[in-house]
Amino acid sequence: MTLTIALSVVLALLFVATGAGKLFGAKASLEARDQFRMNPALWRTIGALEWAGAAGLVAGLASWDWLGRAATVGLGLLMAGATITRLRFDSKPTGVVLDLVLLALLILLLFLDR
Repeated sequence: MTLTIALSVVLALLFVATGAGKLFGAKASLEARDQFRMNPALWRTIGALEWAGAAGLVAGLASWDWLGRAATVGLGLLMAGATITRLRFDSKPTGVVLDLVLLALLILLLFLDR
């Protein structure tokens, strides 16, 4: 249970940070958006989904286990899409590896006892 809490909190903080970059137009985030030739509205939507997923991870710790699991699956799908996007645009290997590590952590979280 302790690992579930720690992993949920760390992942929630990471997704709040990356979502904030997309929602508030951080320079590095905008450069990535332009590199991936992504529509600005879609980019902000992804940021909002990252925030929603982070909120779901935290809510899943309270008493809504199903919400935490749904958020984990949703964030996992976002990370799968991010990995595919990076591979399509010949992104740096570190970005692909980071996306895959986050995806692996989300999969681990999905199967941990709550």
